[in-house]
Amino acid sequence: MHSMKRTAQKGFTLIELMIVVAIIGILAAIALPAYQDYTARSQASEGLTATAGARADFGVASSEGEDYDPTVSGLGNLTGRYVSSVSFSASIFTVAFDQGVLEGGSFDLSPRISTTDGQIQGWTCRNPQGAVQTRFLPAACRP
Repeated sequence: MHSMKRTAQKGFTLIELMIVVAIIGILAAIALPAYQDYTARSQASEGLTATAGARADFGVASSEGEDYDPTVSGLGNLTGRYVSSVSFSASIFTVAFDQGVLEGGSFDLSPRISTTDGQIQGWTCRNPQGAVQTRFLPAACRP
């Protein structure tokens, strides 16, 4: 009887390597858009952070029945890494972006006022003319 020695496989076959490459490609195709959405949402949330003090000043003035003076909050100086400017008109803060994924876009922040006591219950983000897509607006203020 003739004895054959079997050698152990060394390395991977071509089909195994192709399967690994395909799996990596599929994962990358799913992960990249999700990461881009995450990046845009984090950049948009800077708008809430930049306006926090001004919105608090607005809330105090509103609760005391006074008109809000945007110069007191230093509204013209509110900027950030992605936020280029914050403006105020008719109880609405407009946050504009000049960097990142949202470059050239903006969104409006308006107060949600309680019908029972007239107090501000929160803030609503709106995207004027679709400037910043609704899915990128911060979750804390989505309509």
